[in-house]
Amino acid sequence: ISDPALTRPSFRFCMTHIRHLELLPPLMNRLSEVAPSLHIEITHITGQTPRMLEAGDADLAVGYLPELEAGFYQQRLFDESFASVVRREHPRIHTRLGLAMFKRENHAIVTTPGTGHDLVELELERLRIHRNIALRLPNFLGIGALVASTDLVVTVPRRIAKTLVRIADVKMLTPPLALPSFSIKQHWHERYHQDPTNRWLRSVISDLFLE
Repeated sequence: ISDPALTRPSFRFCMTHIRHLELLPPLMNRLSEVAPSLHIEITHITGQTPRMLEAGDADLAVGYLPELEAGFYQQRLFDESFASVVRREHPRIHTRLGLAMFKRENHAIVTTPGTGHDLVELELERLRIHRNIALRLPNFLGIGALVASTDLVVTVPRRIAKTLVRIADVKMLTPPLALPSFSIKQHWHERYHQDPTNRWLRSVISDLFLE
């Protein structure tokens, strides 16, 4: 399809807030080159995401979504690990985050779907490592400014940590324990597997982000 906007004027993606910062700039730049009249709408990954994909209310979901199995196709784009982030001038955490300090400091955790945060909690529970959770957040909005302005520790996917380092006065550190890795994938419903415009959109995503 040379210009998908001729047959589909808009597409809707499901993804997490923080992936906007990482994925949308290169995606929008590419689309402005190959389909400048195309309109993109972003919606959050929620419990309704599978239904939206099946109904055609969303074209693709990009993130960590292990619950999307029967009836869905997926393509791995890249693998993720985790990193911890603190403000650059943290009074106690300098170039290394030890386990004792990790357990002693106050943490913020982000519980939004699609980010793999459950993997961290399950691994800490398995290892019987307790940390002080001072703040629970539903999404990543403002997380860079929050961490840069407090002594909180946040452990997030490594690519997200690198994004936070670029946009806020924070530093990235290796967690003091081995945390699981996971894959970021694009997902679509089987009924749209052969749809030409959906296939075109998937190819744009894979060309940009497949590793």
